[in-house]
Amino acid sequence: MVGIRAAEDGLVQSVGRALDILEMLAAEGDGAGAGVSEIARALELKIPTTHNLLRTLLARGYAAKDGAGRYRLGHGCARLGGAYRRDLRVPQAAQPVISELAGRLNESVVVAMMTGGEVAFVARASGTRMLAVNFEHAVVRAGYTSVCGRVILAHLPVDRLEAYVASHPLRRGTCEDLAGLKDLDRVLESARRKGHLEYWREGNTVLAIAAPIRDFSGEVIAAVGLGMPGVRFRKSERNRIVNAVKEAAAEISAELGYEPKAAATSVAR
Repeated sequence: MVGIRAAEDGLVQSVGRALDILEMLAAEGDGAGAGVSEIARALELKIPTTHNLLRTLLARGYAAKDGAGRYRLGHGCARLGGAYRRDLRVPQAAQPVISELAGRLNESVVVAMMTGGEVAFVARASGTRMLAVNFEHAVVRAGYTSVCGRVILAHLPVDRLEAYVASHPLRRGTCEDLAGLKDLDRVLESARRKGHLEYWREGNTVLAIAAPIRDFSGEVIAAVGLGMPGVRFRKSERNRIVNAVKEAAAEISAELGYEPKAAATSVAR
């Protein structure tokens, strides 16, 4: 097995070598791991270079070292792999659920995830009515402007939420109902407290309702959002519609391995 060469244009040699090591450790299917000399020889690297690369991978959790000085993949690889599989599974788990919801309520429904600070619609379903909410864009750049984005933001850890607000300043006029950060705090707290969010927009002509989707760890990774024209909304139907959206979110969460009791026990510990 030969490592990445510097002659390959546009590639960062040290990154390539680190990935070569991870791929080699992944190929060690017997669980025995590999030593520094073994890795260096297989990848045609100098031992000091190999040692330094392994030290970096160890520090970041992507490699692990046993008492015999042999290296294996670390928990960081499992974390990345889990995130990759989770993101692939969300649309698959969500589509049949939101298709049923859209058919039952005869309204437009989407599932959204946040990537790179943008809200991406990864699954969608529609009713049959002529007058309907059209989720025409695949990506919404500002999470504040989307009911799904707001629900996801509401459940971010404090440090990640603060980082998001710092990198995506809330500008006056961006949202009709948000004059500043105090309004944003109020909206996000409401989403956390109620387990869903109702967002009247476009001059109260559109009602959007969203609820959080959780993965096996209890982390909110997506949201189900329903949009309906305001003229069709009836207060007497509010609870039925809200509960239907929340139930859909719970069903998708269960498909992703979320167990409310298990998550509550984990938090209590």
